[in-house]
Amino acid sequence: MLPLKVLALYRKVQKLLDRTLPEPLFYQRRYFILHGRFCNFREPKRFSEKIFHRMRYPAPIFSLLADKVRAREYIESTVGTQYLVPYYLVCDRVTLEIFESLPDSFVMKANHSSGQIKIIANKHKENLQELTHKANNWLEKDFSKLFREKHYAGIQPRVIFEKALLCNGKPPNDYKFHIFNCGPGSSPYVFIQVMQGRFEKLTQTLFFEDWSIAPFNYIENGSSQEPHIFTTPKELPEMLEIAKRLSAPFGYLRVDLYRHDGKIYVGELTVTPAAGAYRFLPPEWDLMLGSKFGWPEDLPPAWPIGKLCNLP
Repeated sequence: MLPLKVLALYRKVQKLLDRTLPEPLFYQRRYFILHGRFCNFREPKRFSEKIFHRMRYPAPIFSLLADKVRAREYIESTVGTQYLVPYYLVCDRVTLEIFESLPDSFVMKANHSSGQIKIIANKHKENLQELTHKANNWLEKDFSKLFREKHYAGIQPRVIFEKALLCNGKPPNDYKFHIFNCGPGSSPYVFIQVMQGRFEKLTQTLFFEDWSIAPFNYIENGSSQEPHIFTTPKELPEMLEIAKRLSAPFGYLRVDLYRHDGKIYVGELTVTPAAGAYRFLPPEWDLMLGSKFGWPEDLPPAWPIGKLCNLP
C-alpha cells in the first residue's frame, strides 16, 4: 500500500500526463493501462478498440446524441414524446431564483458530460447556494478533456432540470440496452445491463434479450442477488423496440431506459460507454462483441431531425 503522499503525487503525475501527452500517446497509454495491449486504430476488431476509435475520431452526430438536451430531438422524432422524461427548465447559468420556480423534487444534471447529476427529493432540505455553485461548476468543466472523448467538445454546456422519477425517495432501476447492429439483413445483437442502487451500493446484472443470464460480465461488476431482478419485466418487448429503433442507424448504441409508474422513459444515449473502460470476463467477449459491432460506420455528417422540441 503506497503512502498517501506518494499516492497523491502519483495521481498528479497521471493527470499531468493525461493533459499534456500528444494524442497518439494518450490513447495508446490509456488503452494499454485498461486492456494490457495497444489499440489497433487502423483495423479495430474488439469492442474496446471501436469505442476508442469513436473517442478519437467522432462523427458529428455523436455530439447530438450525447447532449442530454438536444438528444431529446432525436428521441422525439424516432420513438415519440411519450418516452421523454418531462423537464422544467434548461439554462446556461444557474441562479438561486431558478430554484424558486422548481417543484419540491427534481433532477439537476449537466447536458455535456457523464455523471454530473444530482437528485433532489426535497429542495427545502437542501443548501440551495451549494446547489447553485455545484451546477455552475459543472458548466465550467470541459468534459472532453477528461478521457478525450472528443464529441463532448461539440456540446454547448447547459443544465437541465427534469422530473424526479422516484419511488419511496429512490430512483428506479437503470436498464442499459447495448444494441449491436452488424449490417443490413442481420438482426440486432442485444445485452442488457440492469443497475440497482446507483447512488448507494451499486450492483449490475447482465442479461440477453430473452432475459437469460449473459455468460460474461465486467471485471468491476457485482451482480444483484435480489430475486425480482431475474423476473422478466412485462415491459421488456416495448423497451426492446424503443432501444432498437433508436440504435438502428448505428453499429452500436447504448440506450438507457427507466420504468416508472407503468411508463417507460429514455434516460440518455451513449456512444462511448465508460470511455472505453469496459473489461469483460471472460476476456474473449471483447472480441466477440466487437464482431457484432457494425464496422466501418457510414454515418451522416448531420441528422435530419424533423420536428424539433421546443427547447431554449
